[in-house]
Amino acid sequence: MDKRLIKDLFKKYYEWRYWSFLYREMSKNISNGHQHSKKIPYINKPGIAFSFDDSYRVYDWYQYGKPIFDKNDVKVTFNINGVHPLKGYRMHSQKEIDLLLELQSAGHEIGHHGFKHLKATEYCKTHGVHKWLEDEIEMLIDWMKKQSHSINGARFKNPVSFAFPHFLSNEKTIEEIVPKYFKIARGHLDKDNLTSFNHSGFTPSICLDGYYSSNLFYLRRILRLVKKSGKNIIFSCHSILPKNFEKYSDQIDKRYKKWGEWKISPNTIQEIIYEAKKIDLEFYTTSEIAGIATFSDPNLERAIRENLSLPNDKWIYIRDLIQIKELELNNKGISSINGIQYFLGLEKLDLSNNQISDFHLIKKLPRLKQLYIANNDVLKDKSAI
Repeated sequence: MDKRLIKDLFKKYYEWRYWSFLYREMSKNISNGHQHSKKIPYINKPGIAFSFDDSYRVYDWYQYGKPIFDKNDVKVTFNINGVHPLKGYRMHSQKEIDLLLELQSAGHEIGHHGFKHLKATEYCKTHGVHKWLEDEIEMLIDWMKKQSHSINGARFKNPVSFAFPHFLSNEKTIEEIVPKYFKIARGHLDKDNLTSFNHSGFTPSICLDGYYSSNLFYLRRILRLVKKSGKNIIFSCHSILPKNFEKYSDQIDKRYKKWGEWKISPNTIQEIIYEAKKIDLEFYTTSEIAGIATFSDPNLERAIRENLSLPNDKWIYIRDLIQIKELELNNKGISSINGIQYFLGLEKLDLSNNQISDFHLIKKLPRLKQLYIANNDVLKDKSAI
């Protein structure tokens, strides 16, 4: 028998055994949520979050992932480094930085994934935890603060979530970064693999690529478990590439062959989104599961902080925004209203005299009765409302 065929059969066997065991263990540990209570997004409506690692993969995130997320109105988390680990740890190019900032401007979360993508536990064992904090955590935060988009000047937001490189963590590393640096820190499998709302600290995820692969048969069943539980699940991934994409065009050494296996296809992502929507699961970013609101437009965030008298608070909590009934945002220089969807109790909203061209998120405000949008770019295209 052909060696490749044997390898493929073994891989398929391992995949089914892995996913069937994972599903059975989750079934044992998941109990029914509050099935009869009203389900409110960000509060108690269960959902899923896609979390993608390694920012040198930004080209395929943008080319193959963004169109799917735009089409389905899904926001995800992209976890970034400051360097390209497969090219001698070179710094990210301005083009890569621009693409990452454009993903952020589209409403996606930019999470922290370590400056050099080093294994936290090994680095701490050799150099100490404080050196790890300095070299991996603080260095990337400082680097992010110094970057800007080459055309529009957009900047990275302070990261709310952290994703452990190689999924490696321990109690010490988690205690050192939460809550001082982040609200939530993503790892891999743990207990029932679900996360409650407003979560702080370590959170598990289920990896969908690499040697874990994706098994849609069991993923559909796992999504039903998520619905039953009333909690949330995080799916971690790496590259987004078509199934027939075998290697990177800029391959330079053997590491590309190994790292290139960590990919999920656009079709698989679309299938998961379709199955999740079919059973009315919500879509969240990691920071939203942690209960933290993020805003693409700094002018919008500044105006929100002024309204709430929270100019210097580290985080804005979604639970506080849901209580607000009126919001005055007239003439604030706002160009994007991403983040307005958190104001689920809003009845009156004034967005007059801004530079807003896309108002589709207004549809996510179920109690809105009064809306003012005079003197915005949207008036040039009434279909955008």
